[in-house]
Amino acid sequence: MEFHLEHHIAELLLKSFRGELSDSEREELYDWKSGSPEREALFSRVQDDEYIERELAIYIQGKKKNPVLWEQVRKHSILRKRRKLVRLLSWGSAAACISFLFGISFLIREKQEVVPVVSQTVSPGSYKAILLTDNGKTIELSDSSRLMLGQGILAVNNQLDYVCAKKESASEYHTLKIPRGGEYRLKLSDGTTVFLNSDSELRYPVNFGATSREVELKGEAFFEVTKDAQRPFVVKAEQVYVKVLGTSFNINTYDKEYIETVLVQGSVGMQVAGDSREWRIKPNELASFNRKSKTIVVKEVDVLPYVAWKEGRFLFKNQSLEQIMEIMARWYDINVTFQDESIKHLHFTGDLRRHEDFSVMLEALTSLVNVDYRLENRELILYMK
Repeated sequence: MEFHLEHHIAELLLKSFRGELSDSEREELYDWKSGSPEREALFSRVQDDEYIERELAIYIQGKKKNPVLWEQVRKHSILRKRRKLVRLLSWGSAAACISFLFGISFLIREKQEVVPVVSQTVSPGSYKAILLTDNGKTIELSDSSRLMLGQGILAVNNQLDYVCAKKESASEYHTLKIPRGGEYRLKLSDGTTVFLNSDSELRYPVNFGATSREVELKGEAFFEVTKDAQRPFVVKAEQVYVKVLGTSFNINTYDKEYIETVLVQGSVGMQVAGDSREWRIKPNELASFNRKSKTIVVKEVDVLPYVAWKEGRFLFKNQSLEQIMEIMARWYDINVTFQDESIKHLHFTGDLRRHEDFSVMLEALTSLVNVDYRLENRELILYMK
């Protein structure tokens, strides 16, 4: 089966909710729910409007909700009375259907017993970074760091803060490097907040100049840019430039073929180095730069899977196991080997907590497909059972 069983069952439950099951699908769903009392109980709960509303609200909102992202979800909310809900899910809200599938997949997985099968513990990533200064200093930062670094620069609460940096440092540049298995926050001198993901780095001035604000990114970062009409904020992300005045957006340069920018709030313009044309991006749109053809394609997307990492979650929307393991490898600082090429093309949809031990992640991803694995030191080997 190409898709993860959780996703397939979630689709059947969604069709059941909308009254769209075929005879064969109805029989398949009946066989599945008859497999255990827990499945029977879950099936009954899924038919309860109030239960679905409560569980999905918890699922989508999370313990530390981001008001901007929550508002994006609310615009497409499926949390309403059944008649309106069924009509919405039947007549074209892709975001609503995706949210429903994520929620049901999450509920299916939560009811399963997780049996640890990895003999060694691989802990998730943590807050850590390396600060490099122009004068050659190297300073290691961790989740326990509380340092006064001089020039008014402070490291505290997993964030490096330049808001009070001395103005005479305007010509000095720093680089914040995030290793594999790390993440860190940065507050620039203008108040802009940057969330840096694993295996990323940002080069920036200690103080921005009077006419512009420019930084250079490798890897992935989420920016919450402070508005300043007199000084546009420019992110140089390898071959592209992203220009804004004040907004929230994510840039990802990990992929060897594409550089992606997704916009949550505000407006941004994207340019290719050496090209005067500018592509405008609106909220809930993705701009994808093709490194080979030097072209940019803009399309509407669900922003949540692209930015959930900074909220402590992995949100996968029909992604291949190869894509998922690239993300996991950076976060858990491991290497992944596929013994069978076909395993790379298995697809998954679901929601996982970013700070779980790796054994929990593996169990959630492989327990219901014909895949097994072994972990040798920091080398994960996946193979067909």
